[in-house]
Amino acid sequence: MLCTRAVARLAGSVAAKTWVIQPPIRQTPATVAVFEQSCRLCSSTGVVDSPNKTKPGTGPTPSAAEGGILKRVLTKVGFTPNTKARLKVSSHLLYESVADKINYVVFFRDFNLPNTFNSWFLVTELHVWLLLMRSMAEGSETGEDGRFLRNCIVEAMWGDVNTRAKKLGAHNPSRTRQQIETLSEQFQAALIAYDEGIMSDDRVLASALWRRFFEMNCEDYAQIERLVKYVRQQAAMLDSLPRDQFIVKPKVAWLDLDKCKV
Repeated sequence: MLCTRAVARLAGSVAAKTWVIQPPIRQTPATVAVFEQSCRLCSSTGVVDSPNKTKPGTGPTPSAAEGGILKRVLTKVGFTPNTKARLKVSSHLLYESVADKINYVVFFRDFNLPNTFNSWFLVTELHVWLLLMRSMAEGSETGEDGRFLRNCIVEAMWGDVNTRAKKLGAHNPSRTRQQIETLSEQFQAALIAYDEGIMSDDRVLASALWRRFFEMNCEDYAQIERLVKYVRQQAAMLDSLPRDQFIVKPKVAWLDLDKCKV
């Protein structure tokens, strides 16, 4: 379930019908006879009448039938919930839930963080780690959905980091590249520290947050305690999400920091 050093290595390498309407068919005795002939394909799928046909009112509803057709079409084109393409889309939606829905201003205000790119990255990094941790619950072995989803979330994050950094450092690309490399190394260390913290008691987690998130510059223990409580609550929220709401149709409702008090 937890992030491993593999994602750290990945982070280092990434940080760079129309419908054709047919005219109505005139039903003559000849055409009726044709339509009443048995078809192996249709009979096997239950599309036409069969000796075991259910009574009227007990069969599948039109909406259920349409859903089954849509599912078969999506399967044919390779866009089912378990395909790599679907997982890649889901990974970007999950990352966007962080970048677009987290109230960064509240974090800067309540934890006395300067309004800088580095502070933005610290907040983003913390929430991305929570997503990575939840992803591994879907399978941590090579080739499994959780591992692939985790890697794609990391790729999405570094893609966003590179875009934002280039806008800020357009006049000095070499220095921007060096700064991103530094962030990559720090990200690798943060994943290991946060993993250790979430597996241990609050003291170990508080130590990891103090060293990384607060950069060893916080003397207000209430702030650290509040962030520990926030992380625990977010982790529990993500753990409670079923697979459909996390991978198939991501619906991550991040808890409001203002509602997390100590």
